[in-house]
Amino acid sequence: MDENTKLVVVDSSFVLARILPDEKPISIVFETFRKFNSGELMFVAPTLLKYEVTNSLKSSVLQKRVDQKTAQKILTKFLKLKVKYEEVDFSKTFEISIKHNISAYDAAYVYLSKLHQVPLLSLDQKLTQI
Repeated sequence: MDENTKLVVVDSSFVLARILPDEKPISIVFETFRKFNSGELMFVAPTLLKYEVTNSLKSSVLQKRVDQKTAQKILTKFLKLKVKYEEVDFSKTFEISIKHNISAYDAAYVYLSKLHQVPLLSLDQKLTQI
């Protein structure tokens, strides 16, 4: 990562809007991934992101949104993305979850956003406003 690369925290809703074939991502999602792929942006996320994406793909298979083979290809491609995964401070994450009445999962993304003082990219407007 060079000094011109900007960090942003991404959550699963934002990533899934781009990688699931039946989603209709909004233009900001396409533009953000274009910047990520060109090296202008670096995605930061808690390791939780891998679990959330994997679980969403499993649910998509069960809901027959995608077949298992396609979901496996999407997962493989997702896991190759150069996301910077970081551990969170669980005490601070817990405090954020209590203060804002959000799940600890969502609070992990908010924690990283606050830690790095960078935007949180999410399709959940409540999270982006915190």
